[in-house]
Amino acid sequence: MKQIEKNTVKAENQLKDKHDVTFECEENNGIRVMMAGNSITLHEPSESIGWHNQWGMAASAKEKDYVHVLKNHIQTLKPDATFCICQAYKWERDFANGKLAYPIYEAARNFNADVIVVRFIENCPRQDFNPEVFKREYVDFINYLNKSGNAKIILTTSFWEHTADSVVEEISKEKGWPLVTINDLGELDEMKALGLFEHYGVANHPGDLGMKTIADRIFEEVKKIL
Repeated sequence: MKQIEKNTVKAENQLKDKHDVTFECEENNGIRVMMAGNSITLHEPSESIGWHNQWGMAASAKEKDYVHVLKNHIQTLKPDATFCICQAYKWERDFANGKLAYPIYEAARNFNADVIVVRFIENCPRQDFNPEVFKREYVDFINYLNKSGNAKIILTTSFWEHTADSVVEEISKEKGWPLVTINDLGELDEMKALGLFEHYGVANHPGDLGMKTIADRIFEEVKKIL
């Protein structure tokens, strides 16, 4: 079984609608950083899978998910930074018709980010995957989120190896957008929350070490921008 097939957390009902786009440190007026992701970025409590938290799955605490580790890294250099968390699973699960989901993310677009970390693709369907469609819709969605057209874009691969990884690598080269590779982490048990959750899919999400490693790798690219 491929590692990504162990992610049995469904690409639905990860958030209530009003939480698709949230903000932190809104009172600040410094650099504006958007983190666009999926359940690894933010997943609300779901009793049916034994997940009782409201942060990135499957960190042991909010401050230990990659979003908040990265946030703290950034604030060591830019204390007045402000953040947008954009949970993009609704785009992922039907990316071929991704533009239908755009209105959900209008608040993220209007955030006018200076930096956009693109940390999703895990939930994009792999069956009958069309790389040309994915490439077009992925780039279009990033451009939609980048309202001013001036944001610095940072891409990542999937946490588990995904069919789309090679397309994201291609986009990175064509656009000059830096790519953070993390799909090696999904192959390592120590990077997951194995044994900490009864639900197999939840446990195969990144644990605290996996989250920290994701954040640290992304920060290496963010530092170049800051």
